[in-house]
Amino acid sequence: GRVDAVFASADGGLDVVDWKTGKPPSGDEASARSIQLAAYRLAFARLHKLDIERVGAAFHYVRDSFTLRPADLLDEAQLEALVRSVPLSQGQNNDTEDHTS
Repeated sequence: GRVDAVFASADGGLDVVDWKTGKPPSGDEASARSIQLAAYRLAFARLHKLDIERVGAAFHYVRDSFTLRPADLLDEAQLEALVRSVPLSQGQNNDTEDHTS
């Protein structure tokens, strides 16, 4: 995925917006999508060296002209805990360090 737009917010921060062409989800699907949005928010904040609290995030559902700003987006620690909680395939470990160099 990718961020579709970034706008200045009224409080001096920035809003990362992911445009969607389908209908707004509900229930478990809405929760899963908010994880995606939280990851976009964290990535944008890190890439631009911003405090994550200055970066908001929203989905904009184009067909319905409806913008949804989840109030309970996961922060960095919560996203990391979620990733660490996912069971790994045999032969993998939960080490998050970069071993590509």
